[in-house]
Amino acid sequence: MPPSQSCPPESSDDVAVEEILSLLADDYVRSILDALTDGPKPATEIADRCDASTVTIYRRLDRLETAGLVAVETQLAPDGNHRAQYRARSASVAVSISEAGLTGELTVEPTAEPAAGDYGHRPASTVGDD
Repeated sequence: MPPSQSCPPESSDDVAVEEILSLLADDYVRSILDALTDGPKPATEIADRCDASTVTIYRRLDRLETAGLVAVETQLAPDGNHRAQYRARSASVAVSISEAGLTGELTVEPTAEPAAGDYGHRPASTVGDD
């Protein structure tokens, strides 16, 4: 279900501008966001498209989800298996540089209400190194 057009965008004051800039400077993060431009995908498909290990992709997806740049939806398949799909959220970043230092604001689209049968997301194990 798409988010309601009448909802105002969320402002994420909890995410530091340095974290957002650090995320966007990461090659894997940019590859993930690029892979998600044509719709939601499971982590394994993202890993294939980014030519990266699933551990690396799950770590970046976790950081992107924490920052509010990626949303995850858990789908219940007809065979009873759960499948998490990730989608990029529309966002804008405004950065200001002044004598006081670097400041910024992240604005992301509002999240949609959970669909019927959506049991939420449980993070996958991220054992291993990048």
